Amino acid sequence: MTTFENDITYYMVKSLVVVISTLLMMSSCMKIKYTFKKIFAAFAGYVLWTGIFTFTAMKLFGIVVTLRLSIPMISVPAMVILYCISNYSPWQAVFNYTMQLSISVILAMSQTIAVSILDGGKAMDLVIRIVSYSLCIFLELKFLRKKFALLDYLPDKSWRALTFVPIGFTVLIFIIGTYPVHYTESIEHAIYIYAVTVLMIIVYVIIFHSLISQYNLQLSEYTNSILTSQSESFQKQLEAINSTEEQVRIIRHNLRYNLIVLSDMLEAGDNSGALEYLSSFDQKLNDAKKASYCSNSTANAILAYYIERAESKGIKTEVQFAMPENISVDIMDFTAAVANALENAVNACAKVSENQKRLRIRTTESKQYIVEIANNYTGKVSFDEEGLPTSKESGHGIGTRSISAFARKNNAVLDYDVTDEWFKLRIVLPNSEK
Repeated sequence: MTTFENDITYYMVKSLVVVISTLLMMSSCMKIKYTFKKIFAAFAGYVLWTGIFTFTAMKLFGIVVTLRLSIPMISVPAMVILYCISNYSPWQAVFNYTMQLSISVILAMSQTIAVSILDGGKAMDLVIRIVSYSLCIFLELKFLRKKFALLDYLPDKSWRALTFVPIGFTVLIFIIGTYPVHYTESIEHAIYIYAVTVLMIIVYVIIFHSLISQYNLQLSEYTNSILTSQSESFQKQLEAINSTEEQVRIIRHNLRYNLIVLSDMLEAGDNSGALEYLSSFDQKLNDAKKASYCSNSTANAILAYYIERAESKGIKTEVQFAMPENISVDIMDFTAAVANALENAVNACAKVSENQKRLRIRTTESKQYIVEIANNYTGKVSFDEEGLPTSKESGHGIGTRSISAFARKNNAVLDYDVTDEWFKLRIVLPNSEK
């Protein structure tokens, strides 16, 4: 088969194409955390090292030994560099890179076989390699990148077990391809390699199908938890509204009787008794009346519910809440998000010592409509990769995810801020359409 090993200059060019393409394949499914300059510098240094190693090894040992040394001297350094510039967990990184390496090795072998069958020269060899690698990278970016990003939910210890699959296939392919002779010198070895390739594809498809199914199951449970949280929030709103309406309904029902009693007192000349009766009647009206924090009845009901609950826990509240008439989001979604935020705030504030329990609710409408909910807290606040606060307590965190779902649905911005003793959440809504 045609390997061009006698032309070291072209073999160097071919090797660089394979190395750079493999790097791009490995990068196609990862999240990069550094600037372009740092990444370019790291890749440039790596490519220079690859060129020096390949030239020296070819001169001293020949193609077979060079290929045998390529894993520790070329592939492993590439994995280390990519891991350092990515956001992968350790074992997830190893899984991705060794999987891509096994695919790249199969591609490189297939390219060599294709050029040999077509009896092509260097130009054809170069074109086939560039086209096939470009097509593979394009397909991975289009179809594999999004699916691989979904798998971030998997803990690192689970990736550790899965990593043995691509490592095993990569080592097996290298052994078959280079021991005891190069695969280009034995048709049987080439057949064995493609038999392993078929098995490898089947195993990768099974793994990804299983992981995606597990992800969809967790997503379904997560969505149900959000819907449950929103349903509970809506129920609280209805309970607050119905409580007020029921008290008013009773007062209205008894109004005729109260007027008769009052009239009898006045006719009997019992003015002091009538005044006392009117005072008690006025007190009943005040007791039935919910505090007015907002002109919107739905938002006011949920505010009244949580403020009353906060004050019952000894939390000092400060409320300056207003809503624009042309608010750009669904009112039920909005109040559910506010309810979840207040639920979290009240629960966190209740753990603070008695004299420091404070809850502050404010809104601004200068350029954008912003809701800020601030509360005191104890302990340390940690955030996940998406910038959302996390909780180690079982069953907690659903409200936070519900607020995040509301923000994504309505193109709102969430801003969490921890300064001094205050934990602040700002919900910035998009501008209303004029």
